[in-house]
Amino acid sequence: MNSKTKMQNFFDSKYENIQYIEKYEENIEFFNNLLKNGHKEDIEFVIPIKMYHYADPLNQTGNYSKALTVLNEIEEDIEKLKGQSKRYNQFLESVTFLKGVCLARLKKYKESNKEFTKILKKNPTNDRYINWYKSNKKNEIDRLFWIFLILGLGYYLLVLILQFSGLKIENVILREIGSAIALLSIVGSFAWKKLIDKQILKLK
Repeated sequence: MNSKTKMQNFFDSKYENIQYIEKYEENIEFFNNLLKNGHKEDIEFVIPIKMYHYADPLNQTGNYSKALTVLNEIEEDIEKLKGQSKRYNQFLESVTFLKGVCLARLKKYKESNKEFTKILKKNPTNDRYINWYKSNKKNEIDRLFWIFLILGLGYYLLVLILQFSGLKIENVILREIGSAIALLSIVGSFAWKKLIDKQILKLK
């Protein structure tokens, strides 16, 4: 049984994510050599293992930055197959999806949606891609409204402190503007996210 067969048998078997990561890293020189030699069959052999049993487990175990680095490497590896392999488009779509997921988990929502936009243009009805895209949009909204919520609550607490210290604020607008901003932030965030859920994506 040659090395490639042994590796294929291992990665085709059911293991924990950490075991896949450790096995790949123990044999990283072997896999890198196969990628460097440029043979289509060797690249097609390594890419699924590197993508699904190394980069994805890194992502699943919270090693997002490392996973993103590996996914960028895989993108370069896939380009070697352009015009040579029928699996090129499949590999490219998969790595783009995983990059989008990884960037979302790093809270880089705009960058993540750039990746999802690429694959949604080709697969506009894919629910999985649509859900990730919309989730990123909602997280961006949350981030924006969270700032207003904090500012509103901060102002409201400041007014309370001033009132407890004996300084009365007679102007109703000045007194209540903080709570109004906080309330509008909550309502605005909820309403905007509902609109995103109902939105039919039209990607340029």
